[in-house]
Amino acid sequence: MIFLLSTRKEVMGTYHNIMARLEFINDITGVEPTLWKITKLGPYKMTFLVCKTNDGINGIYITAHNREVEYLSLCNFISKIDFVIANTCVYEKDFDTNIMYNLRKVNKNIAMYYAKQEVEITTDRVFRKTNTIKDVGNFGFMTSISDRLMFINRKKGFMDALNVSFNKISGVYGVNYI
Repeated sequence: MIFLLSTRKEVMGTYHNIMARLEFINDITGVEPTLWKITKLGPYKMTFLVCKTNDGINGIYITAHNREVEYLSLCNFISKIDFVIANTCVYEKDFDTNIMYNLRKVNKNIAMYYAKQEVEITTDRVFRKTNTIKDVGNFGFMTSISDRLMFINRKKGFMDALNVSFNKISGVYGVNYI
């Protein structure tokens, strides 16, 4: 399994936050991850932290902003994996299926999971779906609702936890699996 973390300060956090995230990865996979390495990916050579687990799971768990995930969906290396997990921020209509479309241009069998969204009211009193990370629990870093659900369901095994913690995307515009 590959884990990518945006290096944007609001996502990555501090040194202590990224080290706590390694512990979280160990908890949800049951496998000790490699240390974080810095890498540049995508057509715009965006900088990410990357770590891996040697668990036989051929997927990628991306914690980043929507646009960063979209840019990564254009990368050829993603075509060699079985599924993408997009642990992203504010939901934009059909954005998940747009990313899925990019992924399936190269790999027709790839699956995609998108972070569960919560409804929040903005400062200008507009309701929106969001996956804003919050300091909830004792994780040592800001977590999304899907991160927290992965942790709660970790004893079920990674794939079962994934299926209850993220929304599986169907690839048909506007339709998600239930």
